[in-house]
Amino acid sequence: MSVLRAAVFIVAFVLTGLPQARAQTQAPPAGPFHPMDALTVDEVVETVGIMKAKGLADENTRYPAITLREMSKALVRSWRRGDRFTRTAHIVSRRNAKTFETIVDLTKKILVSHREIPGAQPSLMDEEWQKARDLVLADEAWKKAVRKRGYADLSTIFCAPMSVGTLSGSETETRRLLNVPCYDTTTTPDNSYGRPIEGLIAVVDVDAGTVARIIDSGAVALPAPKAASKPQAQRFRPAMNPVVVFSPRGVNYKIDGGLNMEWQNWSFHVRAERRFGPVFSLVRFHDGKRNRDIAYQMSLSEMFVPYMDPDPQWSFRTLMDAGEYGLGYLASSLSPGRDCPRHSTFITVVMPSDTGGLFKVEKGLCVFERNTGDPLWRHASSQGTKVSGRPAIELVVRMIPTIGNYDYVIDWVFTQHGNIKIRVGATGYDAVKTVEAASMSSPTAESDTKYGTLLAPHTVAVYHDHLFSFRLDLDIDGPKNTLIRDNIKPVRLPKENRRRSIWAIERSPVVLEGPVRPGGHDENYRLSNPNRKTALGHNPSYHIEPGHGVLSLLAVDDIPQNRAAFSAERLWISRYKPGEIHAAGAYPNQSKGGDGLPEYVHDKESVTDTDVVVWYTMGFHHLTRVEDWPILPTKWHEFTLRPFNFFDRNPSFDVAPSFKRGQ
Repeated sequence: MSVLRAAVFIVAFVLTGLPQARAQTQAPPAGPFHPMDALTVDEVVETVGIMKAKGLADENTRYPAITLREMSKALVRSWRRGDRFTRTAHIVSRRNAKTFETIVDLTKKILVSHREIPGAQPSLMDEEWQKARDLVLADEAWKKAVRKRGYADLSTIFCAPMSVGTLSGSETETRRLLNVPCYDTTTTPDNSYGRPIEGLIAVVDVDAGTVARIIDSGAVALPAPKAASKPQAQRFRPAMNPVVVFSPRGVNYKIDGGLNMEWQNWSFHVRAERRFGPVFSLVRFHDGKRNRDIAYQMSLSEMFVPYMDPDPQWSFRTLMDAGEYGLGYLASSLSPGRDCPRHSTFITVVMPSDTGGLFKVEKGLCVFERNTGDPLWRHASSQGTKVSGRPAIELVVRMIPTIGNYDYVIDWVFTQHGNIKIRVGATGYDAVKTVEAASMSSPTAESDTKYGTLLAPHTVAVYHDHLFSFRLDLDIDGPKNTLIRDNIKPVRLPKENRRRSIWAIERSPVVLEGPVRPGGHDENYRLSNPNRKTALGHNPSYHIEPGHGVLSLLAVDDIPQNRAAFSAERLWISRYKPGEIHAAGAYPNQSKGGDGLPEYVHDKESVTDTDVVVWYTMGFHHLTRVEDWPILPTKWHEFTLRPFNFFDRNPSFDVAPSFKRGQ
């Protein structure tokens, strides 16, 4: 696992131009400039100082989260540039093996509240990860088990602590635990996770500072290592001529010090949070003389990655990557020309550390435009003598968290015709287990590959899921909306008609909170404002256009599924309430489940013509394959928010027919 990080937000820009251009750096803004800006460096320091002054924290206190507590939605929506705004911090702290939540009013410089959250286990922290690793490497029982497997030089072993999922009994309520698998780094030097020491897991109690137990189910029999041979140089195909994305006359977007962005009629505010990564607020589209609301706030709320091997060494791996680790917390530094185009605006993310100090990720976020090479729209005359059209240009905001062996490319893409595409690309390394089989003709191959695919000799990648819950607080032309179900139904025509069948739309509102389950052949869902009319008399809407919508297949009585109940349904709707932002609850680490969305919707409140939040589950079953090795080609998944009778015509019809000419 890469070093864990904590996130609040962005305080510097780094703009890298064309390959021959020198990078330009803008000094960190003083801020805050906007009520949705993340806490500044000074605000974080002041927050910790107030807690210490009240005796609620000391030098041994750790802070899994110090984040902005937003003003009320009504106040934020009515705020205009130049207006004053208040600032409040929400703190999750660990002290003396207990978890606390604290609210500090930074405007008045006072403590608002402080309370213990019994049994809650917040996300993992750097110090705990390092502590668990060091405890295992020093444990005599573990060293004995490793040496029995033939490892004399323990310096070649890499250990990567992981969340424990959910255990039975009261253990997860009283102890803060990590499971620690380890890996032999000599056989796959480019991939620390490539050769697990199978059959051996250490369970560490990080609060107590002890190895609670060693789970040793026996070593995997492997052939004796061959004598080391001189490594052969990697052979590459011939180098390509450069293929680049760049803006030779400068970019077309604007970013101010508070990270308000404007581009091609779009405007929005963005910040990065420890758990969620990028959080988009006040998303609007300039339509004629109006700035029209589309979303109040959008973010990736939770990820669920359960592995499909029942062996005790693997069955606990039911990862909640946002709540247990943190997407912003694990943002990796982006490389110009590889992770993002060279002309991108690279934003350095500065955030509070787990100790209440500061940490930053250089180039933790990038913003760029790209010409997709596709037509935005086009048409050729019937004679082919005239072609009208425009090239499609997109704006992309990107972050890439590295969570253990996996990297996730998270893109929020804004288009000129009013679409918002949300994309996630999975890459990095498959999680593998060590097996006896060297090939599919080996005697143990059938049993070794029951729950995964043999990628290389003695290496099986276990099947698993990647399931993402996106929280979409859409405000279509205002906060009072209704979710409309458009059911596409076949219609049988009368005998006198030459046609025998067509299809038609049957429309109905979703009236109560809960999972939105399909009830017909093909259904579309759109959030509509029943209180507004377009020029043609339509209620303006945005369609939630499915892309990859694979759902969890785990049984409802399976504890991991209970923790990630969101993953069993493609779409949920809840009534808007401040603080209801976690699809799997505020504390999924070691939880028994039932939190988050099931709790938010249990009272089945009305969701018609009111302020609502929709939650979309995107995901895929990862049927591992040989082509995933030695590294996984980026596997993309996406869905789209698309205007549906929102505009009076194609909103990209006014895109200029050509780019600006040189001055």
